[in-house]
Amino acid sequence: MQDALIITTAIAVLLFVGVICSWMGNKLRIPDILLLILTGMFFGAIEYKNQPLIQFPTVFLTSVAILALAMIVFDSTARLPIRELDTFSLKAVKLTFVGTLFTLVFFTAAVHYIINLPFWVSLLLASIMTGTAPEAVLTFAGKSKVLTLLKLESLFNTPLTVILPFVVLDLMENITALQIAEVIEQAVPFIMKFIVGIGAGVFVGIVLFKIVQKSYVEVYSPLVVIIAALLAYVLAENLGGSGVLSVTALGLFFGNVYVKQKITLLGIESVMAKALYILVFMLTGIIIKIPFTKEFFIASGILFGTYTAIRFFACWISLRKEYKLGELIFMSLDAPKGVATAAVVFILTVYNIEGITTMIDMIFAFILYSIILASIVTWISHFYENSPTRH
Repeated sequence: MQDALIITTAIAVLLFVGVICSWMGNKLRIPDILLLILTGMFFGAIEYKNQPLIQFPTVFLTSVAILALAMIVFDSTARLPIRELDTFSLKAVKLTFVGTLFTLVFFTAAVHYIINLPFWVSLLLASIMTGTAPEAVLTFAGKSKVLTLLKLESLFNTPLTVILPFVVLDLMENITALQIAEVIEQAVPFIMKFIVGIGAGVFVGIVLFKIVQKSYVEVYSPLVVIIAALLAYVLAENLGGSGVLSVTALGLFFGNVYVKQKITLLGIESVMAKALYILVFMLTGIIIKIPFTKEFFIASGILFGTYTAIRFFACWISLRKEYKLGELIFMSLDAPKGVATAAVVFILTVYNIEGITTMIDMIFAFILYSIILASIVTWISHFYENSPTRH
């Protein structure tokens, strides 16, 4: 009973402080993720009797991260007009494909040779770095074609962030020597994750549409929407598909069909999504325990610079004909990591793999670096757009 009270108290305090940080982020016009993580790191550094003041079980952290992932992705995609997909989807898919390929090939090599991690662990780290955070990108103000493309890219590559690491883990367990035939065998389950994920999301979306369209009940209809988002995720995962992709399909379907009282339905769901969003990034800050050594910051800084250069190269290869150099630089720098990355890391903490501790430290450093860089770039872009000389 005492442990339960301590955990409940910690959650209440984190949510209260997190709401203040989120409000300050909106006032300062920077992604609130940065303030949430930094505040979480502050709480994580506080000790009482040589023990961290705030601690949570690993299962609790993983469950909250998955719950937040489902709710945030649904809330984001449900508000994305389908006409934006008609205009920019092919470009976003191309950027996602090229960016993922380049990251898996070149960044894996960079990690392997710069910090001397085993090949499979290097590939695992690269697979986690393929995605950007929709909960961060979708909150950026603006209607420019660059921001629209970044929003769509984040929606397309987030499922890869969750799927690819576990494909790599399967390969690590099943392949002792890299053989093409065995890699091809793994491609079929990989494709099935996409098919099952989309199918489950559309199925739940149709059921949800029928329920809320037939009758609207002030209390129960918003609850049905929340349950549908969670059900889409767990249904796809239990069938061997991608839960993130299922929720994405559900959100796009529900957000672009006519439903009575849709604004009210999504408004209530957004409150829960925001609460989970705040809690996850506060928890991420708490569990970040990166080594504060010169060697670590040099190695992680070099790797992050390498990753940014690889992303710029991918943007240039994919979009050089449609976008200016300044826009390509903006897209390469604006690639924050978020709740999907955190959820995967929470799950990976239970694995006993050579080099996993170093990899997790690097991932947390990348989350922090990418959000700081995205915050600076976004802040500068807002200042530039609102400056008198601009107008």
